[in-house]
Amino acid sequence: MDENKKEEKKLEKKADVKQEIKKEEPKFKQVDKKETNKAEKQIKKEKNKKDRAGKKSPVIPTVIVVVVILLIAILLTVMIVTSSAPKKSLEALLTNLKAGDFTKAQEYVSGDLDLGTVNSNEETQKLLFDKLNWKTNKVTEKDENNATIEVEITTKDFQSIINKLYERALNSVKGAIIGDSSIESFSSDNFENYFIEELRKEDIQTTTITTTVNAVKEDNKWKIVSDDALYNALLPGLQEAVNNLGN
Repeated sequence: MDENKKEEKKLEKKADVKQEIKKEEPKFKQVDKKETNKAEKQIKKEKNKKDRAGKKSPVIPTVIVVVVILLIAILLTVMIVTSSAPKKSLEALLTNLKAGDFTKAQEYVSGDLDLGTVNSNEETQKLLFDKLNWKTNKVTEKDENNATIEVEITTKDFQSIINKLYERALNSVKGAIIGDSSIESFSSDNFENYFIEELRKEDIQTTTITTTVNAVKEDNKWKIVSDDALYNALLPGLQEAVNNLGN
């Protein structure tokens, strides 16, 4: 009987132990779940931070790139405006000369557009520069009111024209000396006509020179200086040919 009671007590103790274990299990499980949720939240939080950082980081270099591009654009615009103004004045001058409009051309010149006696006749003016072509190589602004323009100009070879007129004059003199009436007479009165005849010829020689002309700003407008540099650029060889005849 005592043995049975002892056995029953043992069984009851075991049952109590099992019951205690069952009671403790949910606590451990609950703690583990809380810790897991906390860890997961922390991981998500860190991930969100990285995502936000990843999204924001490209903004900084993008802004820098935009600013740099704008600065370059502004700089180029300033350079183009400041360097192209003298160039535009030169191109306007040459364009009007090619068209034979000396009055309009004068608007782009500082001083008188002095081309000597060759501009006395309207027809002569139109023939002088009808083969004129040019290419601007470099514009250099010395200061806000002075600039130089390196330009490549192709036009009629006036030295060749004067030489041919000189030959005709010599032949005229020879004809007069020997009394040969078949040789055309040549005088200052018909010089203009002979000059025009030479300018009209389709096979007339041309020459290309690279020269530097001067520009100044007057009344806030760039104009080409009327000087020897401009004269020799527009009428290459003419002054030299005239000087040779004088000698």
